[in-house]
Amino acid sequence: MKIGLLGGSFDPVHLGHIRIAQDAIASLHLDSFWFIPTKHNPWKENVTASNTDRINMLKLAISNQEKMQVSTIEINQVSNEKNYTIDTLHTLTSCYPDDQFYFLMGMDQACAFEKWKSAKDISKLVQLVAFNRGGYPEDHENLKKYHFLKMDNPAITASSTEIKDGAIQMLDPSVLHYISLHGLYLDSMIKNRMHKKRYLHSLSVAKLTAEFAKNNGLDERKGYIAGVMHDVAKEMPIEKALKLMQEYYPEYIDKPKPIWHQWLSSYVCEKEFLIDDKEILKAIEDHTTASTTISKLGKCLYCADKLDPLRGYDSSSDIALCNKDIDAGFRKSLQSFYDFSKANNREIDPVFFKIYHKFIGEMKWKN
Repeated sequence: MKIGLLGGSFDPVHLGHIRIAQDAIASLHLDSFWFIPTKHNPWKENVTASNTDRINMLKLAISNQEKMQVSTIEINQVSNEKNYTIDTLHTLTSCYPDDQFYFLMGMDQACAFEKWKSAKDISKLVQLVAFNRGGYPEDHENLKKYHFLKMDNPAITASSTEIKDGAIQMLDPSVLHYISLHGLYLDSMIKNRMHKKRYLHSLSVAKLTAEFAKNNGLDERKGYIAGVMHDVAKEMPIEKALKLMQEYYPEYIDKPKPIWHQWLSSYVCEKEFLIDDKEILKAIEDHTTASTTISKLGKCLYCADKLDPLRGYDSSSDIALCNKDIDAGFRKSLQSFYDFSKANNREIDPVFFKIYHKFIGEMKWKN
């Protein structure tokens, strides 16, 4: 058999990886194509996702690709030493002596191939194949020196780094869904959607919501996701926000614009990040005003948002209460909101009194 090989961190796998595999299968007439996620990449010090997550994302990305599969040859190695291609290829060629291997790499790596461990030996063990990468030359002296085959593919521009910076359009939808519901990379994906102060607030709220959830017997992961994403639409341009509110949330269009983001953030989570967990989405929708149908997870997020230590006041006693009993902490937060609003002559939305009545009881003060 003719087998294509592509190694890497796949942290995460993106559409560019799948596209180049498809092109290689077609142009090189391959019988099979193996993705080899590395356990310890010699070229990268830090990998964000776990081995299990990276394998799961790869399997999702190739689920409808008949000739593609994932090889865990490097992930399964007992040693914690860095994975070197020469060692992997020695193993593969020994195990499959009758197969012909085609080892692919982008022109970024082909141009620096002389730096690889045992580069000449690699070129003798397998057929090297280079493919075009955006921002790199389409030719190099290494191609001839190490006997590369050169693919004539449209340059691959997608990169895992860009995805972590928010370029989620480079992901297969099934992979994006997995990422979002496992809370992977979200902290970096949202960074470019908001100013630094709000970004730091989002990270702080995510940590606190997860803490409240864990200490109240709830799903810590869901708490983190709801917390990190709760303000994702806070800085959405007003023209876009108005259009979305008119189309999807007309019943709230007359609410103050500063609270629109609780519904719009839920919209962005569902439509852009493909989060379909109703509990997370509902918690985000309730995080500013609360509601009579707020869940325990919603209470965790509501309180974490109000008690975020970065807000600049001592909220330690209220945080301790929430960690002990989120229902009690939520009631305390509602009472604190009412007291603060009355003391500062701030208008209170009528729906608040329905929430207050349900969770605390009869209002003892005049509106």
